[in-house]
Amino acid sequence: MNKLFTSLCVCTLTAGWLATSIGCQEAEAPEAGATRLDRETQYREDVEGFEKSVGGSHGLTPEAIHKLVEELKVSPVFQNKFLGVPTVQTPSDAWIVMEILYEAKPDLIIETGTYKGGSAALWAIILEHINPDGRVITIDIQDQRERGVVEIPIARERIDFLLGSSTDPEIVAEVHRRARGKRVLVLLDSLHSKEHVAAELEAYAPLVPIGSYVIVQDTLVGPIRAIDEFLESNDTFIADRARERYPDTNSFRGYLRRVR
Repeated sequence: MNKLFTSLCVCTLTAGWLATSIGCQEAEAPEAGATRLDRETQYREDVEGFEKSVGGSHGLTPEAIHKLVEELKVSPVFQNKFLGVPTVQTPSDAWIVMEILYEAKPDLIIETGTYKGGSAALWAIILEHINPDGRVITIDIQDQRERGVVEIPIARERIDFLLGSSTDPEIVAEVHRRARGKRVLVLLDSLHSKEHVAAELEAYAPLVPIGSYVIVQDTLVGPIRAIDEFLESNDTFIADRARERYPDTNSFRGYLRRVR
């Protein structure tokens, strides 16, 4: 497995299965009596779980998937918390997002992939100081939000949670209704397959005004192909490569700025 590829993928690779199964804890060493069957079962579960999270168009071999999952299990990213809530974000990318929020000053942040809710809380607190009337919509197919983040005032006041797929027509229509007349910024961090991200780009990119962004995370595990096709098919967005000033970015070619 290429080391650069691994480092670029270790942040928000799986806001669902992988983060849950790892549990933001240190990996446990295999028991001394582990059998070959145990290892084969774990191998199969690693591959199946990975593909459940990122889809089947990643282009990785089962061996590469297993090695990546093993490395992710000891990644410090899965120990990150904001306000005590698990927040599976690479700090350098979170910093870049904060800079973009200040420059774009959105009225509405649309986040796909909520997980425990730490990221939504982080964006909401930053937005509070940039745009006093700003709100966050966060979308997930499961409600895994921690009670702590649900109960904090900033979440009650500024974050709207939608339960369902980010590409479900009813969810898309509801988001469009709430976004009407607002300056929007989009952050895509749900299922990282090419097909899903392509559908998300089609659904939400039109909401973004000139000067604002669609930010795609974990781009090298499927989304990069969706991004390339998206950029080739229209001239309204560019990949803002200047935002990739940290080597551990998980948004390689994923900071998409609307230019026209």
